Amino acid sequence: MFSRLLRALADAETRWRWLVLAVVAAALAAATVAFAVGEDGQDRPVARPYADAPYYYAWGPSLFLDRDVDFTDEYRETKNWYRLVPTPTGRPGNVFGAGPAILSAPAFLPAHAVAVATGERRDGFSTIEQVATLWLSVLLSILALVFPYRIAARRLDARGAGLAAAVLVLAAGPVIYYAVRQPGYAHPFATFFAAWLVDVWDASFDRRRTARTWALLGLAFGLAVLARPQLATWAVLFAFAAVDDLRRLPTGAGARGLVRLTGRWGVGALVAFACVLPQLLAWKALYGAYYVVPQGAGFMRWDAPAWSEVLWSSRNGLFPWAPLYGVAALGLVLGLARAPRLFAALLLAVAGQVVANGAAWDWWGGGAYGGRRFDSTYVAFALGLAVLLAPAFAAMARAARTFRPLALAAGIAGAVALALAAALALANVWMASHYASPSARIWGGEPAPRVIRQKVPGRLGRLAAAASALTTWPVRMHFAYVHGRGPWAYDEIVGVHFLGETYPGLNSTPPRTVEARTIGQIPATFRRGYAPAEDGAFALPAGHGRLWIGLNRTGGVTVTLSLSHPAGAGAGGVAVAWNGRVVARGAPSPTSAPLAFTTRALERGVNLLDVAGPPGTRVHLLELRATP
Repeated sequence: MFSRLLRALADAETRWRWLVLAVVAAALAAATVAFAVGEDGQDRPVARPYADAPYYYAWGPSLFLDRDVDFTDEYRETKNWYRLVPTPTGRPGNVFGAGPAILSAPAFLPAHAVAVATGERRDGFSTIEQVATLWLSVLLSILALVFPYRIAARRLDARGAGLAAAVLVLAAGPVIYYAVRQPGYAHPFATFFAAWLVDVWDASFDRRRTARTWALLGLAFGLAVLARPQLATWAVLFAFAAVDDLRRLPTGAGARGLVRLTGRWGVGALVAFACVLPQLLAWKALYGAYYVVPQGAGFMRWDAPAWSEVLWSSRNGLFPWAPLYGVAALGLVLGLARAPRLFAALLLAVAGQVVANGAAWDWWGGGAYGGRRFDSTYVAFALGLAVLLAPAFAAMARAARTFRPLALAAGIAGAVALALAAALALANVWMASHYASPSARIWGGEPAPRVIRQKVPGRLGRLAAAASALTTWPVRMHFAYVHGRGPWAYDEIVGVHFLGETYPGLNSTPPRTVEARTIGQIPATFRRGYAPAEDGAFALPAGHGRLWIGLNRTGGVTVTLSLSHPAGAGAGGVAVAWNGRVVARGAPSPTSAPLAFTTRALERGVNLLDVAGPPGTRVHLLELRATP
């Protein structure tokens, strides 16, 4: 037997399979221990649903035990702490999808049987049911690393780089946090099924696509969309597969061949629809329509997606909080030279997620840990990093075979690159394991590198902070150049909003509609040309002042400025401009007097408010009042 084992291990393919199995087993064991004994920022065990997770979890007891979509019983247990209001059908609302609970049935239902058999509570909220269901976040997230490894081995001939990249990207971003520290969300399901979809899709180019192949593609895609409906943008992959099918049609196949091909596509579409159907039925029962945006029809701002913010803003932008993803993004572009079809499709799929995430009203993802809504792009960034690590692994392999100076130097450089990537992953694991809401400054306004430096100790923190600053450097410098601000103004301004920024009607807490501040109460980064004067006012020494006003709302705004000048109207007139257009004129009085205008020309994000008048003009108060 021992000799047979040695012969088996002599085969490279077998050795790699055993290595991948060992890595997955080790990662799963470590993550499971962290899940079992971990505590959140408030010293509560992580192996229980909180924040969004109770809403995802509530679907399980409601669907499987009560056989309805009435959450009255469930919310008595979970307390409905977002205070979601009733839907048009009169039932308690739930803006979180049913998909994760449906996909959790293989864990929830056996755990429920155990709970019943052991005399535990039977309402679906026993400890064993919750722990088993939440542990799926650990399992699926860890298993997802197999797929980028397989694709890297297939398309890049880079097994080592693919495996290392899969592990590092999983640890270097939000994936690991929502696997272990805050389980029970939809994100682990999206991470796994999107990665599986890409693997199945990529493998289909190595053989003829039959109806069975398209059924498998439809299954992977349908389950991904069931997990998170926004993953529908991954349908871009099928355009590449369809074109490839058309290219492979035999010459002279004619209309009959095209009909057969269309039939195979139809099989995939039907399977995908069957997977998504439970969510459509759940929406129909709960909201009265088969397709809805549960948060409200205006929740998705397709007219003004904040695409740059979701990538670079310190308010939960992807790259500032996961700088290794910024490095991997470069690999996604360079991968076009190695595997054009694969990386072109991945870039389009990532772009689709950028637009979808930016279109969401709360593009920052609420109290998210980093860019959590990029869960499905894990496989893309892992492959991007694999492109960059492949030369490093090749160099280290050459250095192991020869002691020539150039080979040794290249091998050392490759080892350093791998070590730096591992350090960034380790820094993120540290951040994730010590995270509480204030850690990531979820309201924005503070540069991510500064927070990372404060939270991650020693050289590791300095390295991660430097990498974070480097990934945002281009957009920060562009903002500084355009607006005449400092190098960190982008981080301090973008994502910080005046007035109420939450989506109106999402919960029972209405957004703020009136805000009044003295100029001194506005942070210095948000104003230019103002100097303190007596009585708390701010004067315009050069006769011009600018305010940067962040807004995240639709409708209009009435802006009122309280102005004065010691010389009164004799000093000259005052002009107020909004986003470069003069919207109000007036003459200052010796005492504070209002000058107001109403505008609907609201930029989603930064708006410019300019006041031009005689030098010495004083601005006492700024008031913003939302209008429908």
